[in-house]
Amino acid sequence: MRIRLLKSHRFWWNYGMHELAADTEHEGELARHLATTGAEVEILEHDPEPETASEPDPEGGDGQPPAEPVDPSGLDIAGTIDTVLSWVGEDPARARHALEVEQARDGARATLVNRLQQLAGPVVE
Repeated sequence: MRIRLLKSHRFWWNYGMHELAADTEHEGELARHLATTGAEVEILEHDPEPETASEPDPEGGDGQPPAEPVDPSGLDIAGTIDTVLSWVGEDPARARHALEVEQARDGARATLVNRLQQLAGPVVE
C-alpha cells in the first residue's frame, strides 16, 4: 500500500510518538497503519489482491496431505498430563484429537490445552 498524507498527523506507532508532515508519501506497514487508524490520507496504491487458486488443492489447501483418521485407542484423557502427552508424541493429528477431547471435558487443563495446541500446529479450516 502507498498513501499520501493530506494533513500533518501526530500518532503513536511502534513504541514511539511520530509526527509526519502533510503531503508526504508513505508505503508498506506504516501506510496501512495510517490508512486504517483515521489519518487523512489519499490512497495512491492498494495492496495487491491475493491470488486465488484456479483449481482445488488435492492435498487439502494447506500443502499437507489430508489428515488420516486417528485411532483413539490408548488415549487416557483422564490420566496425567504426561500420560496424554506420551500418547500424543510428536503427532499433530493425535494432538488435535486429544485437544478436542480435553476441551470437551468439564475443567479442561489449561497447561495440557496449551501444550496440545503447540503440538497440533495451526488450525486449518
